[in-house]
Amino acid sequence: MESAGASAARRDRQGQVAPVRGPFVESNRGRAVFAPWWMPPLTGLGAGVLAYVTADDVLVRTLGPLAAALLGWLLGAAGPRLGARTGWRLSGAGLQRLRGGRATATYPFSRERPLLLSAMSLDVRAPTDYGSTKVGNLCALGLEDMAIAMFPFWVTTRRLGAPLRLFDGPGEPEGNAAAREAGFSRREAALLAASAEGPLPARAAGPVELSRPEPEVRSRKLGRRIGFCLVGLVGLGAALAPSDGGNQGRVALVAALATTVAVWAAGSFYRLLRTPPAHWTVSPQGVTARDPWFGTTRLPASAIAGIVPTELTRETGDGKVGVSLVLQFYGHDLALIGTAHSGEIPPDELLAVLRSRGYRVIEDQRRGTAYDADPAFPPHQLLPEARFTLGVDHVGWESERGAIRVPRTEVAGLELHTRSGHPWLRLRDTRGEELLHAPLGALRVSRTELRDQARALGYPVTDPERDAYESAAFAGLAAPSGPPAHAAPPAAATAHVAAPVAPPDVTVGMPGGTRKWYYVTGVAAGVLVMGVLAFKLRYLFDSGLSWAAWGVPAGAVAGALGALVYDRRRPALVLGGHGIRMAADGGQGKADWEHARPAIGGVGVDDHDDGVEALLVWSPTGQVIRKESLNVPDTEELRLACERTGLPWGRPDLGAWAPPPEL
Repeated sequence: MESAGASAARRDRQGQVAPVRGPFVESNRGRAVFAPWWMPPLTGLGAGVLAYVTADDVLVRTLGPLAAALLGWLLGAAGPRLGARTGWRLSGAGLQRLRGGRATATYPFSRERPLLLSAMSLDVRAPTDYGSTKVGNLCALGLEDMAIAMFPFWVTTRRLGAPLRLFDGPGEPEGNAAAREAGFSRREAALLAASAEGPLPARAAGPVELSRPEPEVRSRKLGRRIGFCLVGLVGLGAALAPSDGGNQGRVALVAALATTVAVWAAGSFYRLLRTPPAHWTVSPQGVTARDPWFGTTRLPASAIAGIVPTELTRETGDGKVGVSLVLQFYGHDLALIGTAHSGEIPPDELLAVLRSRGYRVIEDQRRGTAYDADPAFPPHQLLPEARFTLGVDHVGWESERGAIRVPRTEVAGLELHTRSGHPWLRLRDTRGEELLHAPLGALRVSRTELRDQARALGYPVTDPERDAYESAAFAGLAAPSGPPAHAAPPAAATAHVAAPVAPPDVTVGMPGGTRKWYYVTGVAAGVLVMGVLAFKLRYLFDSGLSWAAWGVPAGAVAGALGALVYDRRRPALVLGGHGIRMAADGGQGKADWEHARPAIGGVGVDDHDDGVEALLVWSPTGQVIRKESLNVPDTEELRLACERTGLPWGRPDLGAWAPPPEL
């Protein structure tokens, strides 16, 4: 078992293992690969300046900058290996600073004189005869400073019998330390309960592999870097060509720019190769996680008592906020046995897969998607405490302060659907327009109650998700234990159980904003090809017309016709009782891919790598089973199609097939 969160016992110079008695926690190991983000631009700019300075000699200005950039990478990679790494160990002997496997400083502590930790700045202070002295800093990731995270440090001190005392530092808000300690206590109690209760039953037995960025995205990034590197090499080759002495300054500038581009792209290509994407393999037998932050972690399921995720947020370049997780694995004795990073894998998807394979995930606050409780409809603003009711001749909102009623003659139908894990009601008038679109939680009525009242009073109500669930549940119960073929079903069963009616198929085409680029690209390519061809054949025609007079229009017409043919054969999404499929010829041709209805836990459009929208299909356990980045339909049309056919919209909140939510 290889653990990334708690280091193994160290070895002395003779190769003997230095024993550590009792509980302990150590610094995480550093990155094995030297590939910082600032190295490619720094070496590229340095090589460009060196090429411009040494422009007098052709050989020196070509090989010198490349050799200097390579030497910079080698020195950066060899630097951490040459010097002894400094780490920290917290054990019964105290808090020790380790260098080269030996303790260079020891800070003892006891129950009477515990270690001190600032709740916000994470400064660790050790007790002395005259107060306390600052030792170092913890961090959230467990990589910087002391390379130990806050919660494992706190748990280990409690296991050692000398609890850590949290305090509010100068300038920090009061009560932060007490809130942190209360949260840590709840997390510790949950870990103790998980260790006592044992693993959860696995709802899914097969292993799941999760990786981000995906191979096609990674190949796209590698291709861009190869293209920039080739551009730089071509420019460098052009600068090597012999020239007269009149344009030496221009040649030196071209050589400097080409060297900068080539070295920058080559360094970025090397960094991308040496930093593999986060890859997780989760099965009921164990977990294998590989990420560039903590290396590889392999843990059997029998050693894992609980998993504690810590959410980390970061702002991306386009102003969005990216969320990732640092997951800490704890054994049955509350020892930290591993730490891993989720990378670019969606946190909800990773946690859903872990839960579905029987692992206990301990969260301070359960992640969820809250609905918008402020629907833009006047009754909710006039009577916020009102309850939605159905009457014989009206639909209304009743409260002690008054009532607002809509005549039944203006109500055409009620539509129930699920949005972001919560049931919503859409009320339409006789013209087909929306009178109301609000969550049932704001209307103060449950799904079953509203559906039963509407059917009892004769209102047209549709709830395709509930009908699809009842059909699937009835088929699942009747198939294994049904009566013999020659036995007639009971009269009561035939009276109350109706044959499931499959919803009609709904075809969702590609949006117009995507289709217009077919014609723009086709016309541009046709004009370019036909223009070049007309220029080459301009001497074969004696009509007096310019080559552009017939070449450009002919190319535009040919490109538009080609785009029209491609547009007629464009793929489309088909949703229905069978599930979902992507088929050519507007949904009438051969299916490129398809998924059956029982295997679908959610359908939606979301951002993925590089901020590009993609069509995502989730399984009932939250795993992504299909991602389509090329042909993405309109989000609103896809949502309406899911509501009409009963397919669940959005990422599933539960790890198993379940009835639609009531509230």
